[in-house]
Amino acid sequence: MTIFRDIEQGTEEWKLLRKGKPTASNFSSIVTAAKCELSKSADGYINDLIAQTFCPDWEPFEGNYWTKRGNEMEPQARLAFQVSTGFQVDQVGFVLHDNGILGCSPDAFVMDGGEIVAGLEIKCPAPNTHVEWMRAGVLPDKYKQQVHGSMIVTGIRQWHFWAYHPAMKPLHVLVTWDSYTEAMVKPLMQFCDLYRKVYAETVSKLTLE
Repeated sequence: MTIFRDIEQGTEEWKLLRKGKPTASNFSSIVTAAKCELSKSADGYINDLIAQTFCPDWEPFEGNYWTKRGNEMEPQARLAFQVSTGFQVDQVGFVLHDNGILGCSPDAFVMDGGEIVAGLEIKCPAPNTHVEWMRAGVLPDKYKQQVHGSMIVTGIRQWHFWAYHPAMKPLHVLVTWDSYTEAMVKPLMQFCDLYRKVYAETVSKLTLE
């Protein structure tokens, strides 16, 4: 993996670095949750990615109240994770897979003796969603592709899922590389091959003369 440490997430530099790259937060558009097959939405996601390379200022999803609130609360949630677990963390901007296509933006790397031992995914959901997740006590299905996909991008074998709400106890789930992670590898690589092919066929049709 290639780690971009000196780029702050959310900045224009970070956004430009991610443009046209399939990232873990969108892996649910590539891989189905249940069977880990190439999703029917993958083709539409390719259109989004190609459009991003031609129109860097365009964002297919601008976020909503809860995503913006989550971004604002992330530093507080990250500190709470460190206090609760005793782990040290290292913030990075972006990580690129060895194939140069797949990427992810970890909320932090979990460190031990200066070595990366795990990743961290932070969510700050609405109160009722937090209650739902706490009752289930497992990684929410909505984020399975993102968390397992982040392990595939980085090669790291463990990922902490930390759901934080300041008025309630947090949900902490340690996700380990397993058969689900292995099953995701094939469709992700199939997508990369398809993306390369479609991009090569399409770019000349879109380029202004």
